[in-house]
Amino acid sequence: MVFGDGSEAFKGVGAPSLKSEVSVSSNTNRVILDSQELNAASTAFNLCCAEAYARFTELKRLKVHPGHMTAERDAVESCSAGVYNGIQSSCVAQYEAVKSCLSDNPDEWAKCASARRELDVCTVKNKLGELKEL
Repeated sequence: MVFGDGSEAFKGVGAPSLKSEVSVSSNTNRVILDSQELNAASTAFNLCCAEAYARFTELKRLKVHPGHMTAERDAVESCSAGVYNGIQSSCVAQYEAVKSCLSDNPDEWAKCASARRELDVCTVKNKLGELKEL
């Protein structure tokens, strides 16, 4: 499989050496979210980090050893952190509305579709994540 940027996915042979596959992203590029926060931002992550998520998912589908996916994992973490930080600075009202709606309707998420759509529109308008490159 060849990705849009010309790089190729490949299956690793055996387990990688931990020394050679250390994560290149720093802890400052990571955010830790609880399940409510992650759920509220999930569609924004999918919209704004589509390429990074697709690359990582494709390598998982090919059953590449996780130790050989460090760069892809770091790209997903970094993009997601950037989107989350962008949401906090540009779309916080929409994000809080989604969290509140999901909390109030734990078994009826469809009721939150319009709030989620507003958050998604805000993230796209503000060109968060990979959208800033377009």
